[in-house]
Amino acid sequence: MPKSSLTAEERLQRQGQPSASGIQNLIVIGASAGGHQALVEILKSFPADMPAAVVILLHRALGSPHSLKESLGRFTRLPIVAIEDQDLLEQGFIFVPPPAMTALFRDGMITVEHGSPAGPATTINRLFTSAAQGYKERVIGVVLTGLLRDGTEGLRAVHEAGGLTMVQDPLEAKYADMPTNAMEDLPVTFCLNLAEIGPALELLVRRTAQFETGLEVAIRTLRDRVALLVRLAEQSWRNPGTGTFLENELASLRREILSIDDLLKASVLGKPAAASPDPQVDEPQPDRTE
Repeated sequence: MPKSSLTAEERLQRQGQPSASGIQNLIVIGASAGGHQALVEILKSFPADMPAAVVILLHRALGSPHSLKESLGRFTRLPIVAIEDQDLLEQGFIFVPPPAMTALFRDGMITVEHGSPAGPATTINRLFTSAAQGYKERVIGVVLTGLLRDGTEGLRAVHEAGGLTMVQDPLEAKYADMPTNAMEDLPVTFCLNLAEIGPALELLVRRTAQFETGLEVAIRTLRDRVALLVRLAEQSWRNPGTGTFLENELASLRREILSIDDLLKASVLGKPAAASPDPQVDEPQPDRTE
């Protein structure tokens, strides 16, 4: 059979698959020691219609018995693809390369890079740099808890390509090295608490797409709930106990809305808002050598 003259990009378009240019957003997340727990908390908040491809690189020893597809899959609505060699990069999927390896991007595909340079781990750097080269301003690079400096140069590449950069706040990271080093001499776009990262990513990937954000869904849901409570309260006069319950619910909602208004006023005045503490999740032992 003669070899096709079409490029990989053209073949994807011919097959009706998203091409490299068709990926609206690419999220690349790098983590090391303490990273499994952090990833669990982030993935919990991803919706099933996430308009982005997500690639996760967690430092693990070669031959690690822990499967990220299994251990993280219980906490996310998105399907996880364990890359063995090469896969089509698609929105709404999470991709994880094998332990101690990284992945590169080319023509709408994600490919495992077999073999790693000797010395300190640079798998996150190489993943981020390749993402920045291929997807430029559509990349969001995220560096989480971990030891040493992997991710620093990669995040710089994302920044220089016009993408967004994000780090876990070192003050609450289990291991502060990676996020701290990433912020050295680099104007990181966002430094967030762990509980804020997932919702922030869910919001930011919709910045260039015509999708209803999670915030808009929540507001619409709240408006509908308030309208229903008002209708019920107006018709509950025959049952004073129920009427009192509904009035208390409305009063509680008024207090919550006022507290949100206070937060909005504080943001206008430039006052930071406090974050809630993060829950704890058991995680596999990290590879301390990377």
